[in-house]
Amino acid sequence: MGSTYKSVKVFNSFSAMEKVFGEKAIRVLRIGELKVCLAKSKDEFYAFEALCPHQKQPLSEGTLNAFNEVICPLHFYRFNLKTGAEANRLCHDLKTFPMEINDQGVFIKLY
Repeated sequence: MGSTYKSVKVFNSFSAMEKVFGEKAIRVLRIGELKVCLAKSKDEFYAFEALCPHQKQPLSEGTLNAFNEVICPLHFYRFNLKTGAEANRLCHDLKTFPMEINDQGVFIKLY
């Protein structure tokens, strides 16, 4: 992972982001040509690539479990929302993106 990030504002405030999410929700955001998933699990938010690294299945169609993992709907691979690691090391890790929440809004740091 490189050290050069592009910080992109995705919501004007934390409360604006919370309004569009239920618990264990996954939403897709389009940032230019890039699609990024944003998920809420256990009152925390996570940003990650929209397609499974195995066979490019949309992870927005997946589910979130009690272990803070997103589960791919095609082969049920489980990816840690914080680290992107696949639970059983069956494929490449999921790319995750750091988030920053401050007085100016909610930002996703892309690289």
